[in-house]
Amino acid sequence: IYPINVSPEKMEILSKTFDCQVGTFPFPYLGLPMGITKPTLDAFIPLVQRIERRLVSTSMYLNQAGKLELVNSVFSSLPTYYMCTLKLPPTIVKQIDKYRKHCLWRGGDINAKKPPQAAWTIATRPKSEGGLGILKLSTQNDALLLKNYHKFFNRVELPWVALLWNNHYKNDRLPSDRPKGSFWWRAILKLLNFFKGLARPLLQDGRTILFWSDLWNAKIHEMEYPELFSFAKNSAITLKQVHETTSLSDLFHLPLSGEAFNQFQRLQEELTNLFFTQNQDIWTYVWGSGTFSSQKAYKMMVGHTQTHPAFNWIWNSKCQPKHKVFLWLLLQDRLSTRNILRRRNMHLDS
Repeated sequence: IYPINVSPEKMEILSKTFDCQVGTFPFPYLGLPMGITKPTLDAFIPLVQRIERRLVSTSMYLNQAGKLELVNSVFSSLPTYYMCTLKLPPTIVKQIDKYRKHCLWRGGDINAKKPPQAAWTIATRPKSEGGLGILKLSTQNDALLLKNYHKFFNRVELPWVALLWNNHYKNDRLPSDRPKGSFWWRAILKLLNFFKGLARPLLQDGRTILFWSDLWNAKIHEMEYPELFSFAKNSAITLKQVHETTSLSDLFHLPLSGEAFNQFQRLQEELTNLFFTQNQDIWTYVWGSGTFSSQKAYKMMVGHTQTHPAFNWIWNSKCQPKHKVFLWLLLQDRLSTRNILRRRNMHLDS
């Protein structure tokens, strides 16, 4: 039995009544640390230990291509279950990256000092952009957590969604950068700008759409009407609240400047052409779908780097994986040739 705001005397009575032990937070539940406060680093130690065991027992028997496959298929996948729910601490991400680097460049010996053949920033690029396709864990963590915004703004029928709306966002209020709620929701609030950069609302009732800062009707009105926005009384007003306002001028500090008044007239004309319904707003995404995809969100967050098409030719070829990795190192000028060794102050006899 686990106490929450219960005195030790009452817990002792309950434990004797039900003949059970008194537990403490956090405790593991479905493989995740369950508690009422933010998990400490100790809660993630089992994850790090699982990765370390696989590093020592497996990677020492593989060639370079096998190690790359192990990093992409196992070491990068083991934290996924945690990352779908929790924001991994930077210290844990750094330690997992250390093991992934050791697996890729040094093998199973955690104490080996062999220098890496390529920078980690290069290795974590997509294969089509000159990298090895290794995931950036912190970015992947953010992309997986963004799915919670999809459920929240589309008001999916889930207990935690209803709890957040009822407890924190009554009276047409919407999330902002201001910390609010549990440690879990506060961590997700830091990703709000990422979500708004990927999402596009389809107007229905206007309840979840910020009038000024969200992209609706193919424009961001804060940028479309900058002079008028400077006179706005509430910069966080929703589209539903604007629609329900009897007089649009009540939303601004009067009198308006000449340019602001011209923008006010354009805004009035735009609002008269809007069609509202009683349905909930629908949030879609820049990839042209109303279904959220963590994989596509990750690609958008990583960005795009222009590289030579030869890298695509390598990974799409029919040769063995070990040859592909060798050719990749060759194109990146990372093979241990005489010139590379000389740069590292390692001189060979002629």
